[in-house]
Amino acid sequence: MKKIEQYGQRKDDEWEWFPWFPWQPPETRPPFEIRTKPEDIVPFFFVEHHPYAISLLLKISDGFKVDTFQKMGLKGSSKDWETLVTGFIEEWEENNSGIDMFHFDSDEDVFCVYSQYIDDISAFSRLLRMSCNDEKLMHDYFERGLKRLNKQN
Repeated sequence: MKKIEQYGQRKDDEWEWFPWFPWQPPETRPPFEIRTKPEDIVPFFFVEHHPYAISLLLKISDGFKVDTFQKMGLKGSSKDWETLVTGFIEEWEENNSGIDMFHFDSDEDVFCVYSQYIDDISAFSRLLRMSCNDEKLMHDYFERGLKRLNKQN
């Protein structure tokens, strides 16, 4: 298991340069501000990778929404969370800006989705957390995620 701050972390030279600032090195990016309050996304939480990105994490051992996953015949593993969030991301990309904005860095102990688009993942985190209050919506996102993953394979 990695240390929590290592999830979603890349080496400095592996981060993407934003196309609208090709002449500036990433370390000149101004400090970002996370507008989402930690209490609004519990049990999810953020790890900052300044100046590059932010990770949204969930400890699998917390057992968050395991009962909902079990009703779907699943365990609530980080892989299950990745599938569900893949469906959520697909809808997010359709309704907001861009594709390939979010990446996963999960293992058996921690679910992790990260992005260099700080404002997007901040807003994304609030909506994802609210969606977890609706079992049908979680199921729909999981099914959508499965379809997207099957298309990619």
